[in-house]
Amino acid sequence: MEFQQAVPPGPPVSPESLYTGLALGDHAPAERPYVIANFVSSADGKATAQGLTADLGGGGDRAAFLLLRTQVDAVLAGTGTLRAERYGVPVRTPRLIDIRIAEGRDPHPLMVIISRSGDVPFDIPLFADARSRVALYLPADAEVPPVEAEVIRHDVAAEGDGLTGIMRSLRAEHGVRALLCEGGPVLFEAMLTEDLVDELFLTLAPALAGGAELPVTSGAGLPGLLPLRLIWALEYESSLLLRYSRR
Repeated sequence: MEFQQAVPPGPPVSPESLYTGLALGDHAPAERPYVIANFVSSADGKATAQGLTADLGGGGDRAAFLLLRTQVDAVLAGTGTLRAERYGVPVRTPRLIDIRIAEGRDPHPLMVIISRSGDVPFDIPLFADARSRVALYLPADAEVPPVEAEVIRHDVAAEGDGLTGIMRSLRAEHGVRALLCEGGPVLFEAMLTEDLVDELFLTLAPALAGGAELPVTSGAGLPGLLPLRLIWALEYESSLLLRYSRR
């Protein structure tokens, strides 16, 4: 597999040569992780097709998606995304684990789950796998059933300051310097509202979804347009793989 470099122009390159060695944690501020978000979108701006991302993302998006998980200390996903996509342990293949280890990271990233209602899908494969490490931010009265995964529980109310407080907790208590947000759209917009996203990796799929599918962001709306700076644009089988900076 090779990606054609459009911006900046260049020869075809392998996904691994672009999506590894990013040293994202080197850019982390003292009080929180450096946060990247990764999404796939249809050409009409929808984040799902038939409620899932699988039909939107082709082989290029899948390669980038998996490689980005090697570049971070933790992966954040909303409970709706976890439930719909049936998350398991985020890094599984020996090659991807080797990349993490070679770059000085644990074999498996910490999974981060935030739920102010306490409604967490404990029946997904993630919690049934002993390799999984999960930081749960829940209400004090929420019940956590016995699971195979290693679970570190936090009282979501005790962190204060919304998602900003949770980001501080991840940095101070878990040593998270780079975090990958995989959605969903409501969580992503909430992160943007608190100015917690540093980069966006966006795959623009060559398809139209239409209907009532969720957009990439969803919620009460942002205070204004948030400018992005294009770092690269790649092409693979008519999909565009874009990397933007918020700073």
